[in-house]
Amino acid sequence: MKLMLASSSLVILALLFSVNDSLADEVIKESASGSINWSEGIVYATGYGTAKADSSPAQKRILSRRAAIVDAQRNLLEMTKGVRINSVLKTDQAMNESRETATRVEGLIKGAQVTRQNYQNEVATVTMAMPIAGKFLEAVFSEQTAIESIASMNGRFRARPKFEIVRPAFDTALITVHRSLQGALVNSTTLILNLLIPAAYGADAIVIRDENEAKAYKKLMEWMNTGGTVNVQEMLTNAIADYETNNQFSGLLIDASNVANFELATVPKIRDDQGNIVYPSKNTSYDNIVKKRGVTYDFDLEDAIRNQRVATSPFIIKALSTYKNLDSDLIISSSDAKKISRSSSTLQAMNQAGVLIVVAI
Repeated sequence: MKLMLASSSLVILALLFSVNDSLADEVIKESASGSINWSEGIVYATGYGTAKADSSPAQKRILSRRAAIVDAQRNLLEMTKGVRINSVLKTDQAMNESRETATRVEGLIKGAQVTRQNYQNEVATVTMAMPIAGKFLEAVFSEQTAIESIASMNGRFRARPKFEIVRPAFDTALITVHRSLQGALVNSTTLILNLLIPAAYGADAIVIRDENEAKAYKKLMEWMNTGGTVNVQEMLTNAIADYETNNQFSGLLIDASNVANFELATVPKIRDDQGNIVYPSKNTSYDNIVKKRGVTYDFDLEDAIRNQRVATSPFIIKALSTYKNLDSDLIISSSDAKKISRSSSTLQAMNQAGVLIVVAI
């Protein structure tokens, strides 16, 4: 199986949203039997059917369609069995462990919608679709399973530690100050990408690339020249704390485009670099997870910012890697986890399944 773009143009960076949603590239995992559209949260499968040669033309058409539906349902079941719920649970495992779960999933497959059909040269072709949210997710990821998954830390149970406020890095501080100088969050992604500072601060010269960045540096210089007693780093730290506490964020957007081994899942876990689970948490709405899926995915950062799931002012962080051998668990820095914990609007949106992950090809 391989990840493919739904449109013909390949996009290297990843997240979700364009002026017209229909133009956005979608994260689709394809196989010979069908595909999983992780942006839409829908499993698709195609089936083919023919009838006996001695049937009448009308019978051939009806019987071929019926055979194609049966074939599509069989393929849809196989595709659905491969849907990963999280790092330790796939649909086929849930079905093997519970006859009730298997029966419910099989029933949903039989009720799947026919989205496309064709009859040509006495061969019927049928495409069927089933969402991986709603009744399906409720069947394979019960509320009790969700509670155990949230509480469990590699098989052990322990209370989640409280986050402590730490001093953010200077580059993060500068980006946040620049945001505050420009007023409300108009386009956070553009500002971040335009304000990245070279990593080797002592060796590399700082290159000012646009007027907004020049204004930010001038403002910093004004602060630094007001007197020898001014602690710029402390001032920036306080400004960041104020910004992240008081600004309203509409969702959590995680850039995992550099995490090569991340495996797409319906309800992936987000952890800090100590392994503590940040999302989903005990405060995450199970109903929202079931109805919306735990997260959605996209390939393009600009598209992602405007996606309805996280709206236009998401809290943006980067994923560092996956967690140990759990390829659907993403690690973020402890400092980013603490920022999330300080932002009530981010927590509220996140716990209502307002999470979007940008992935790479």
